[in-house]
Amino acid sequence: MNIEISAKEYRDLLDILHIADVVMSGHRKEEDQRIGQHRALIQKLYALAQGADLDQLIGYNKDAEKYVPTGDFEQSSLAHAVIGEFGDHLFWDQLISRLTQRDAAQIAGGASRPDITSDRQIVEGPIRQQYIQEFTKNGVANLAVVERFDAGGGTPGMTSD
Repeated sequence: MNIEISAKEYRDLLDILHIADVVMSGHRKEEDQRIGQHRALIQKLYALAQGADLDQLIGYNKDAEKYVPTGDFEQSSLAHAVIGEFGDHLFWDQLISRLTQRDAAQIAGGASRPDITSDRQIVEGPIRQQYIQEFTKNGVANLAVVERFDAGGGTPGMTSD
């Protein structure tokens, strides 16, 4: 398969590839074997910059034995702005959803009851709207932890690794 794209389109593709690479691996401490084939394809496409007069954007790191975006790329790329905006959106969406689910479960009779799903869904809408209004107006300024965390090993925080 051959795909023909202009230098401008290739430059845009570099942004897209960088966004994909950061989303797939930027938050991981360890290499994720599930995405090895994707990272290999990104490397193959990054390597094309060397022959397209865009080597000022993608360079080869001999120590890491891979192609990496250069400082020039980082400064001229839309990628990090887009990733930052997405991260902010995801943060607020997850915070609102989790707080809404927690509060709705408590109102509907407790999170441990399996038969409360329909009751909880009825009360979620107004709660969600209240959180949206609060966070739109005040951000995290009014958030507070009102109980101490269980030192006895309660539920651990969720991470990607």
